[in-house]
Amino acid sequence: MAVHTYLVADLVTNRILAEVPLTTVRYGKKLGGTGQLSATLNLGDPRVQAEDPADLTTPAKRVVYVLRDDEPVWGGLVWTRRYDSANQRISLGCGDFWSYYDHRKVLPRLDPSKYGDPAYVAHVDPVDLEEMDQNEIARQLIAVAARHDGGDIGVIPDATNSGIITSRAYFGYQNVSVGDALRKLSQVAGGPDMYFDVGPLDAAGRPSRRLRLGDPGLGQQGSPHVWEFGGNMVGYTWPSDGTRMATRVFADGSGFDLDLRMAVAEDVGRYAQGWALLEAEHGYSTVSDPAELRAHAVADQQAARLPVATPTLVVRGDRPPSIAGVGVGDDARVIIKDLFHAKGIDTRMRIVAIDVGVGDNGEDTVTLTMNPLVEDAV
Repeated sequence: MAVHTYLVADLVTNRILAEVPLTTVRYGKKLGGTGQLSATLNLGDPRVQAEDPADLTTPAKRVVYVLRDDEPVWGGLVWTRRYDSANQRISLGCGDFWSYYDHRKVLPRLDPSKYGDPAYVAHVDPVDLEEMDQNEIARQLIAVAARHDGGDIGVIPDATNSGIITSRAYFGYQNVSVGDALRKLSQVAGGPDMYFDVGPLDAAGRPSRRLRLGDPGLGQQGSPHVWEFGGNMVGYTWPSDGTRMATRVFADGSGFDLDLRMAVAEDVGRYAQGWALLEAEHGYSTVSDPAELRAHAVADQQAARLPVATPTLVVRGDRPPSIAGVGVGDDARVIIKDLFHAKGIDTRMRIVAIDVGVGDNGEDTVTLTMNPLVEDAV
């Protein structure tokens, strides 16, 4: 049974402030978005009484780390806190470091003496990232955020490159968040996989803060993980949603009325397979570049090419593959034969989110959100 340790650190310095006995812990990782953690801190526990719990749980100032068998597996900011004097417990809601960048803007370093000018921010020099690998654009977005006073939280992006050269420009009047810029960069056709993670402990016992970047995909080397219903998979759900399917997608960019920029992507091969024309529209009001807009249209149509199936697998944390060795972006072989899949299904899927519930005795309950990789799973 795994041993879980919970550390509280300062957001700015990453200095470890205390080890705390959290209970009812549930944490998750998500490809292309914010992984969350919820937990309870019982102030009646004697291990807490030597600490200052109000200070340790200050929202937007403190970070919680999860260590599984002394290996960092999750880290993120405390955003919400609720203390109940009746049971002397603090309920915590946390988001990984993507959530921090959702609270930052893509802007050059600002001059406080000009804050009184209402036109100042709209007219600052744009953050212009021209003709570079899309992973370098992600790294530059982190670097631009770190140049502001109080803006460097020590995130280290991966050095990998995707081999795809592109350009982005961010203007003050667009007021784009760093988190949204990263998200949109990952969502175009061929965009890099990315998520925020934690790395090994340094000499001072502090986990490192990382931005994982694919080349452009993330995933394990070698054979896929294998989960079989009735074996190391104990349950699953299989939701399918046809309301978001589209054979033709419009991506609306910047501009209005006749000046509106728009890209279109269509999969005409679906009609010969018996599908009717289905259309959808997505807005990208800050995008003016035709190539970028086209990449969004292609990616949106590809994502909507079939009824959306997002199965969740409940797998055993005490059987191979070890959850410590499973990451978002990894490929898996999923084998199911039951009343629903009466003919049986043996298909490839991709892990897009991991959600781990930690029992008070240390046992893991692991739920994986999957994305089918072949078209036999709808």
